[in-house]
Amino acid sequence: MARTLDGELAGIAGNPLHPINRGALCPKAYGALQLLYDPKRLRGPLARDGARGRLRPVGWDEALRRVITQLSQLRAKGLAHTVAILGGQYRGYRDTVWKRFAEAWGTPNYVRVRCLAPEQPALAHQLMQGTTSPLSYDLAEARCILSFGVGLLESWLGPVHASRAFASLRGGADRPRGRLIHVDPRRSHTAIKADRWVPIIPGTDGILALGIANALIREGLYDREFVEQHTHGFEDWVDARGQRHEGFKDLLLSEHGLLTVSGATGVPVRTILEIARDLATLKPAVVVGERGPSYGRDDLHTRMAIHSLNALLGNIGATGGLLVQAALPLTPLPPARQDEAAKRGLDRPRIDGAGRGRYSLVTSAPQVLPERILAGDPYPINALLLFATNPLVNHPAKEALARAFERIPFIVSFSPFLDESSATADVVLPDSTYLERWQDDQVTHVAGFTCFSLAGPAIPPRHDTRNTADVVLQLARSLGGSIAESLPWERFETLLGAGARGLWESGRGYVISTPAEESLRRVLERQGYWVPEFKSYEEFWKALVERGAWWDPTGLPVGRKALLRTASGKFEFYSTALKSLVDEAVKREGTDTPLLSALGGRDRGDRLYLPIVPIPGRTERGDFPFLLNTYRLVTRPLGGGGNQPWLLEQPAVLVRAAWERWVEVHRETAEKLGIADGDAVWVESTKGRIRLRAKLVAAGLPEIVSIPLFGGEGPSPNDLIANETDVVRGFGLLNTTRVKVTKA
Repeated sequence: MARTLDGELAGIAGNPLHPINRGALCPKAYGALQLLYDPKRLRGPLARDGARGRLRPVGWDEALRRVITQLSQLRAKGLAHTVAILGGQYRGYRDTVWKRFAEAWGTPNYVRVRCLAPEQPALAHQLMQGTTSPLSYDLAEARCILSFGVGLLESWLGPVHASRAFASLRGGADRPRGRLIHVDPRRSHTAIKADRWVPIIPGTDGILALGIANALIREGLYDREFVEQHTHGFEDWVDARGQRHEGFKDLLLSEHGLLTVSGATGVPVRTILEIARDLATLKPAVVVGERGPSYGRDDLHTRMAIHSLNALLGNIGATGGLLVQAALPLTPLPPARQDEAAKRGLDRPRIDGAGRGRYSLVTSAPQVLPERILAGDPYPINALLLFATNPLVNHPAKEALARAFERIPFIVSFSPFLDESSATADVVLPDSTYLERWQDDQVTHVAGFTCFSLAGPAIPPRHDTRNTADVVLQLARSLGGSIAESLPWERFETLLGAGARGLWESGRGYVISTPAEESLRRVLERQGYWVPEFKSYEEFWKALVERGAWWDPTGLPVGRKALLRTASGKFEFYSTALKSLVDEAVKREGTDTPLLSALGGRDRGDRLYLPIVPIPGRTERGDFPFLLNTYRLVTRPLGGGGNQPWLLEQPAVLVRAAWERWVEVHRETAEKLGIADGDAVWVESTKGRIRLRAKLVAAGLPEIVSIPLFGGEGPSPNDLIANETDVVRGFGLLNTTRVKVTKA
């Protein structure tokens, strides 16, 4: 909700009717006015004079003409596939516009730079349950929540909604108090609020999950009925060819004893047992392991191990557990039309290798872009479109990526600021801020109900900027042919309206309204009635724009049968889907297929397809005795906001640090190193070193130092992190780097 004064935006507030936040806002939202009025915002388009000339202001007609000319020339030469689109963290119809543009244009290179895609099912859920829709964690109805490094209250998918669920967990007149257990190397905001914080050595979350599973099984605390009737691969089994396979239970009990797990994770045996007993006795319980950053080098099996706890607890398809909501009933769009040039381009391999070989299981692998572009592998990139991302700051191999950008003849940025990446562009087409444009958000997860949010511009654009979605639609019209036919909407608002018509025609759900009206509708629904509120779509659309969201409060949760859509029709501890993917790769590429080696190699046997995480051997610390742990702040969870002073001045929880970046060092470690709170220190890895201010902490493990991934001003931990890629997710390994700390 926005408040204007003399035509200027003077304040914003949460929508009290919205079911996600009920009027509350996260800290980032309160920095919106500083984003809107930032004096460093671009006033209009920029274009470069010549290959090495300076960027100068130009009109939209000239800027668009340059882009259209360059793109048209590439397509005429049969080089449509050499155009790459690099997109950041966004979803909804903005993603739809870019995706359709790429498909109609003819490039396979729509690469997303984001560590979490909440509108897609998690890979572990796909492989173990066969789900094609994202699962919903029914946090509001759970009595026990176990979080593995998921910043529920600061940096997860919906921290405001999670905070409301947390308040419900605390109990009230109608329900007993529940428990939140949070596993995290650092004492984060979520850890402070939790009933139990469990410090852990980074990268060992999956091993801890298996230790908890061991305790559940040994003490007979798991849901025997669910496991016996609805799972596959728990016990040893024999396949149709008569081949015997090891089951999850026996491997787990033999290899992940509690003492072994405790030694590997740093978590006491007693704590492991108590967590297992809490999960078994405080029903319903749910385990959350769907976070953005990788858990380590064996990320897939770690996520499978964490998810296996939900099966052992029998909470799949249960209230307070894991649910799947029906998809939003938006009007389906016809497939993008593709001419022969588009078909030829889409048949080419992706520049990042996603979907093939080592990266067969991922849809985007932005980590490998620097080396691929520099090598021209599998072909040179002739044009790059940048939207909602600043990779020359956030990419661990930013120096190599900068050299790669120099190899690209034509770069277009849609940034509203002249940041490090847009400064390299040949044309900058500045996006309007979210307070000046139409946009939507589509929620079919997390909340326990389906929801479509819609926002129109609170005020007209303050500068000569445009909604990037409108610009892409205009580019499509100018390029003509099947590209224009695939994106026929004159304005983004028109596309939103076309999609929302499906909500009106679905015969379910409501435009959000007052609590009293919602209560009446719930009563009617329980009696089997659905009463339409509007007589026409036009009335519906007007109300949707004014109130801001449509939702289905019943959620239409899908039953357990639809949640278990594997080949066996069961929850698969032994993933036949993963086995099929590996077998196909071996058949296509031979026994030395990169995918097989990326997953751990054939020597792992059945362990390759089970949620089994190997116990790591002891490693010599050498000159780098500390493990680097990176984390995200509630004020800047996804980066950005670096030019919003209000966000930068918000003190980080626990350390009271603001403005400049810092490193958190355990007091015991600091005493040995002669470091006092506030001292300048060097943090160094084999890649490089950065100078930061030390903030001393009393909690956690002494061998861990923590740096916010997107903190205040100053050097970034990316300058320390090696450009290692998680081969089953396509993103960097942020918490596997060893460092040393010395006083500056």
